Amino acid sequence: MRNTFCERQPMRRVSIITAIASITTALIAPAAAGATGNGHWVPFRSGPFTTSGVCPFTMHGDIVQDEEEVRTDATFPDGSPRIQAFRGPLVIRFTNTANGRSAVRDVSGDARVHMFADGGSVWHFDGGFSVSVFIGNRAYPAGWYILHGKGVITVAPDNTRDLPHLHADIEDLCQTLA
Repeated sequence: MRNTFCERQPMRRVSIITAIASITTALIAPAAAGATGNGHWVPFRSGPFTTSGVCPFTMHGDIVQDEEEVRTDATFPDGSPRIQAFRGPLVIRFTNTANGRSAVRDVSGDARVHMFADGGSVWHFDGGFSVSVFIGNRAYPAGWYILHGKGVITVAPDNTRDLPHLHADIEDLCQTLA
């Protein structure tokens, strides 16, 4: 999954990144565009992002490759996604806007997110994942993490992020791009 728990936008939009990303980033905000709630895979495309408050510098992300898909397996009564799965290739160029250093990272993988009515979520990923943890986060140190392996990322209703179960290689892009 990438947000993506992850920050590629707020965590609720993060696919295989960012999830988380860019879950993260994705890691957390509105539901994925194109999610139909019918259990069928549909294309999901991440856009470029610029974020501060994670590293001591502003991070910019450009999407190099994106062939992700999302499937909504369950919804809340209002129709918003409750359980979603993300899969597919995602490659992002991360850039430190202060010094121009950049790194291209493949955060392709699979992820499943369970969203709760209070705004929290739990992300299970297998493969690559990008997650941003903001400065002041009380459960896990701030950083922009690239994960490769398997794990769980939790996002509390106040956007506190924790990475309680990781079996993954971890890179902090804040350190890599400083």
